[in-house]
Amino acid sequence: MKFYFIVSSDEDTPTKNLLGKLKSFGEVIILRHKGPLGSIENLKKDKNEKILALDPGVFDWNLDTDSIKNIPNVKAVCTSSTSFDWLKPKTLREINVVACNVPGFSKDSVAEYAIAMAIEITRKLPLMIKNNWKYDFSQTPMLLKGKIAGIIGLGRIGLRMAELCQGIGMKVIYWSKNTRDKRFEYVELDTLFKRADLIMPALVENDATKQLITHKRLDLMKKTANLVGINRVRAIFDENYIFQKVKKKEISGYAFEGEDVKKLNAYDGNVWALPAMIWFTKDSLEKLMEIWVDNILAVAKGKPQNVVN
Repeated sequence: MKFYFIVSSDEDTPTKNLLGKLKSFGEVIILRHKGPLGSIENLKKDKNEKILALDPGVFDWNLDTDSIKNIPNVKAVCTSSTSFDWLKPKTLREINVVACNVPGFSKDSVAEYAIAMAIEITRKLPLMIKNNWKYDFSQTPMLLKGKIAGIIGLGRIGLRMAELCQGIGMKVIYWSKNTRDKRFEYVELDTLFKRADLIMPALVENDATKQLITHKRLDLMKKTANLVGINRVRAIFDENYIFQKVKKKEISGYAFEGEDVKKLNAYDGNVWALPAMIWFTKDSLEKLMEIWVDNILAVAKGKPQNVVN
């Protein structure tokens, strides 16, 4: 068995101690790469059983999954991310390749910073920065305590967001397809968009979730309401439509983070734009690497975990 870690840099690679857990099961190979998987000729020539451990940044979050058909004996593809849509897991299942993700490693980091993002837009920080750090009394900031937080999706991250919002004195309402929690008030989506002062989607990206946050529902938001979009969640709604709503002051603000973020002045109105950073803490990074290696080890032992297909 061979374990191929295909990464952008040393920082994206597990520690020697973690990699040592794999060495009794096979050979560990580190490949620093950027571009399509199919361009790595060594993989095509290697006929040994193999597990591919992939850093999504190598592939710009879009794996050329069909290339795996030309790579012999791939038993599994293990991403170092929670998001797994970019692996095209259904296609992998069709060719009998297990796909695993790293769930929950950054739930606390993401939820904490999402709250910080919410505070930054409700306090109108982007407008203050654009105004040379001067108060504009026509754009009065909003206190979150006593307001209504609407959480969409009550998975690991959504649940932690709900707990933190409640912890700072917000009333929490939520919508979730399957999960229920008596600490918070369950409502239908239309009701959530009408009532919430702060809306925080925490959903995986798939065909079903892309049908949820429609223009019609965004139009239900109060003019004083704010929206927070975290990384891959942004793919499930029309972000340009949201930018226009902020520009027209049809909603109060939008904070987001992820890839291809422009400078603050490129956005009109109360828009707070951050690079893909809210997951990034020492604690979450250590947890990520630990789960990633454990996933690979589980496949090698014939007992895959965190399977997404």
